[in-house]
Amino acid sequence: MKIDIKKVFLVFLPFTQALTLNIFFPLKISEIALVILIFFYINKKTISKDSIWFINNNLIIILLGILVTLSFFVNIPWNYPYLPKVIPFRINRVGDSFIRLCYFYLCIAAYFFSFRLFTNDIKILEKWILGAMVAAIYGWYLFISSGLNLPYLKLPGMGEPQTLSGFIRCSTFKEGNYYGLFLLLSASVSFYLKKIKQGWFLLLSVIVSMSTISVISVFIFVFYYYRKRILKLNVMLKLVPIFIIVVLIFIQTDFYQRFVYKKLFEPTKTLTQNNFSKVDRVITGKVAFYSGIDNPFFGVGPANYGLHYDYYNKYKKIVVNRSEYFDRFAQRKNERAIPNNVYLEVLSEYGVFALLLFMLFLFLILTKAYYLKEDAIVGGMFSIIISFNAFPSFIMLFIWVFLAIPFAIHRNKLNLEKTVETNYDN
Repeated sequence: MKIDIKKVFLVFLPFTQALTLNIFFPLKISEIALVILIFFYINKKTISKDSIWFINNNLIIILLGILVTLSFFVNIPWNYPYLPKVIPFRINRVGDSFIRLCYFYLCIAAYFFSFRLFTNDIKILEKWILGAMVAAIYGWYLFISSGLNLPYLKLPGMGEPQTLSGFIRCSTFKEGNYYGLFLLLSASVSFYLKKIKQGWFLLLSVIVSMSTISVISVFIFVFYYYRKRILKLNVMLKLVPIFIIVVLIFIQTDFYQRFVYKKLFEPTKTLTQNNFSKVDRVITGKVAFYSGIDNPFFGVGPANYGLHYDYYNKYKKIVVNRSEYFDRFAQRKNERAIPNNVYLEVLSEYGVFALLLFMLFLFLILTKAYYLKEDAIVGGMFSIIISFNAFPSFIMLFIWVFLAIPFAIHRNKLNLEKTVETNYDN
């Protein structure tokens, strides 16, 4: 039986905490497939014109990679004027930082090889959708089973799944925010391939993630994708009253009050059960911001944010009515804290210039998708840019695979135009 490694790579993208082998970290099938692809590519010892074009159009990400690498090496011997926080390591301080650096390189490799895959055959993205549909169905199964207090089957490699109000919200991922963005990008790919029914199913499945920012991104995606229809006068006259009624009903629900209004708008000085996650993000975000500002050139190093958490943690100035539980939670003793914001993570761990390059990189891909007039992909890029404001990490293969799609579409169009011109001349 012949196994197509390229298809395996795409199908298993969502299986990041399921069907994995736990060593120092969860070893994923998609990562194994990617390493095999890298091995075969290196053995070929050739580089195509498409690859050269791709590299020439990605000098920004190469510069970012250089800064990330320098950040790692600069921070190995660097001594800070305070003691680092005591946190658990997989290996040790340098070893864990090196692992994160390797993961960054792996994501860049996924970005490059995805471009090669999609320029050869953009239809292979159907395998991404296949994996997404499996993950979405399994996500609904876990969500409904846990909500009804029914026994459920965990896939091999899964730990204790993340829950919220008794519902499992993560499917095959570590947490709901990862799952929510993956579903959004999968819906984007589905709409691009004109698989509208699958796209809508994946969008509706975002509900299972119970991720506020993912739900908001769904509305933005739908509005952008259907904006030409929605903004027609006759359609507006029909939709606006329906929209107002739906909104009025929605804002009266307990879901809106707890997970939208109170979560987003209750002041951080007053700690409540509803704004707990918001307060936590403000605390971790400020730690990331000030550690990045104090180390503007190379940051504190890959995966080193948690080491500087105690020094920059001013949670007592942020929250007035604290409890003993929250004090323990905010201090995170013997825990590795994360910023929960990708932009602040890049600022903290790699520095100001790395953040500027990273934001410019995302903006250029967004504009490329826009000028290609691929509304579904533009909507996906909006989802990434918005979700990164409340996202655990950008070191996820599925994100970088998606980022390669606009370049592949562009290159395919150039190759098609060249083929047409050649045939015309002949």
